[in-house]
Amino acid sequence: MLEEHALQLIQDSLSSLRRAGLVEQEVQVRDETILLGAGSPLDSIAFVTFVTDLEDRLNRASDQELFLVLNDIHEFNPDSLFLSAGTLARYIVKLTGDQVVRHD
Repeated sequence: MLEEHALQLIQDSLSSLRRAGLVEQEVQVRDETILLGAGSPLDSIAFVTFVTDLEDRLNRASDQELFLVLNDIHEFNPDSLFLSAGTLARYIVKLTGDQVVRHD
């Protein structure tokens, strides 16, 4: 999976949360968009829902059962003050490897 595809999955998930009313305003995902930490548009319930939704989208796109494990994100560690969309996208690319991903 390419990083741009991972960022699009993140965007799709956040847009879905917006439509469901869990996020107050539309979020335009960029590499530096903060998903967890100060400046994030997500509260704790929205973040958990986001991760679950993103896993579902990732599993459908890859035809595999994959899980997002925050502790496995190398760039996101106890010393980091936030998790950015770019960091999460790079983790997703690493998680999926060279798998061909469907685009619905």
